[in-house]
Amino acid sequence: MKRTLRALVNTCWLLAACASTSAGQSSPQGPTGAATQPPPFTSAPAQGTGGTANVTTSETGVATLGANPGDRGGDADFAAARAKFDKGDREGAQAALEAFLAQHPANPNRAAADAMLGRLALARGDAVAAKRLLSQAAGLPGEAGNGARYYLGFAELRLGNLARARELLSPFVPKGAPPPAAGDDAAVELRGALAEATGPAEPTEGLELWEAYYHAARDAEKAWARRRATELAGRLTPEAAWRAWGAAAPGGLTRAVLGSRAAAHLRDRGDPAGAAFVETETNAARHTLGFDAAGSPVGPGDPTRLGLALPLSGKFQVVGEAALRAAMLAAGTPAAGVAGNGGTTQLVLRDTATDAERAARGVAELTRGEAVIGIVGAASPKAGPSAITQASEDGIPVLALEDAAPGALTTAFQMIHAPDMRATALARQALKAGARRFALLGPDSTVGKRLREAFRKAVTAGGGTVVAEATYVSGATSFAGPIGSLKKTSFDAVFVPDTADRLALIAPALAVADLWPQAWSPESAKRAAESSKGKTQGKDGKGSGKAKPVLLLSTANDLSHKLLANAGRYVQGALLCPGFYADDSDPRARAFAEGYRAAYGRDPHATEAYAYDAVVAFQTAIRQGARTRGDLVKALGTANMPVLHGLTGNVTFGPDHGRVDSPLVYAVDGDDIHLAK
Repeated sequence: MKRTLRALVNTCWLLAACASTSAGQSSPQGPTGAATQPPPFTSAPAQGTGGTANVTTSETGVATLGANPGDRGGDADFAAARAKFDKGDREGAQAALEAFLAQHPANPNRAAADAMLGRLALARGDAVAAKRLLSQAAGLPGEAGNGARYYLGFAELRLGNLARARELLSPFVPKGAPPPAAGDDAAVELRGALAEATGPAEPTEGLELWEAYYHAARDAEKAWARRRATELAGRLTPEAAWRAWGAAAPGGLTRAVLGSRAAAHLRDRGDPAGAAFVETETNAARHTLGFDAAGSPVGPGDPTRLGLALPLSGKFQVVGEAALRAAMLAAGTPAAGVAGNGGTTQLVLRDTATDAERAARGVAELTRGEAVIGIVGAASPKAGPSAITQASEDGIPVLALEDAAPGALTTAFQMIHAPDMRATALARQALKAGARRFALLGPDSTVGKRLREAFRKAVTAGGGTVVAEATYVSGATSFAGPIGSLKKTSFDAVFVPDTADRLALIAPALAVADLWPQAWSPESAKRAAESSKGKTQGKDGKGSGKAKPVLLLSTANDLSHKLLANAGRYVQGALLCPGFYADDSDPRARAFAEGYRAAYGRDPHATEAYAYDAVVAFQTAIRQGARTRGDLVKALGTANMPVLHGLTGNVTFGPDHGRVDSPLVYAVDGDDIHLAK
């Protein structure tokens, strides 16, 4: 009886059901395809046991026959109804219990009858009625109240009241309880229900519960546990994932789902050896637990169809729309006469917005419903991990418009150069030009600090020295104070990790302080210093001391021709690394910019260039013979081999699927900005 019922009510605790299904709606389906409702007739565990109860269902909360001499007929009617319930005769038990309550409203067995009716309501999916009936019995002492609270926890979970469900079910699984034994159906189901109730608020605890569930689950249930645990892993920060990974049992479910994020944390801390160790062990765990087999049953994909998973609503809508325009240009679809690279490429779109579940659902629809062979994706920090997790589970490659490595355990690849890499590229270019003494001038934000540290590290590694540093409040428009402190020290170059618009304000302020940006070399600096002896800048407000030439360096996000229009004379010789600039002297960049302007009437920026390169990278791999999703993952995952000579550089991915080729550096020369030599 127990096994048969369990097949019917296998996964009552599906979070999707709890969050979105109310009374009167159809029940969702669990991993076996059965209706997702709690077990109606298995015994409730005693509090603190974590397993099956040590009393039978019929004994829980039932008054002893003969204890009520004034209502012996009621006792007999209740006993008959209970017998039907114990035999699994749901319809007969329902009718008999309702008749008993109607005819004997004062009988002491009323609470037990309510509890059984509540369990029957759960069995037919009526969680509202179950809650009402079980709540009346939950306050009873002893086993009667214990059993009612247990099933009330399932009802609350079914209604989406996760905190209340967790409160009711937690006492049945004390901290440190051993995992269920094989065949202990009630204990397995309890772990799954509690994992669903706990995971959204406490992902680490939820993972521990799914680990225990997995220990005794069947194959279909294990597949569900892998999926739910993977989703929870996406909620943890890389640092939290690393801590949880270290505390988890080797070879277990928790390590299998957290390895990618834990490795990313170690790489970010500069520990590639530790990251490699984590990935090696995680790979072994995933293979043992069946993740490899689970990740590829969705078909090879159609080589003529590419998916776009982009935020076309919400906070990041501007990014999504820019990427969409560039992708359409690459596919040759925006307008007649616009040069594309595919011609026959069909783009299929899903809006990821800023919601993690919506992003994952969009990826699943593109993979399973639209048969795309690869996906170009961009998402908010909240939605991105879920989308990549879903794609990796389905075995489909994603070229992510993100600036962090997704990890070797995923099927995603980082398209956008990390800001640290852009700072490093500028430092190396300046060192190549002969600069050795550097000043740092940037915003006091977390990102500003990170870029200054990356630049400092690259300078030191190349034999240079950072001799001065000053910061300003993010969004500032006046820089006299920090620049004045820098002027006290002699330096060759100054690094400004900020936007192009901010640079247009800072560069004139440097000139006011007699620090004039210009093309730099040791010889030119020496000549300028000699010629400026005893001279001033005149009456134009540009200072009255001796002018000193400096090399201006900046990441210059969102660089456009406006920089030259607003501050051209103050940025001469500057080296800039925005990710992309529409350099008319570069044939590929010029063709892209002209096509983009013709199609959309505006200039492209870095986001558009990276999205364009992503689509063309897929098209290139397909033209070279990739015909399935697996082929594409393999082609993109050949570490340190360029997959495309693109607008943003020689697109190359490392072992952790991060972008490793150096970003392009541009130089300001008169009225032009072109690739630096």
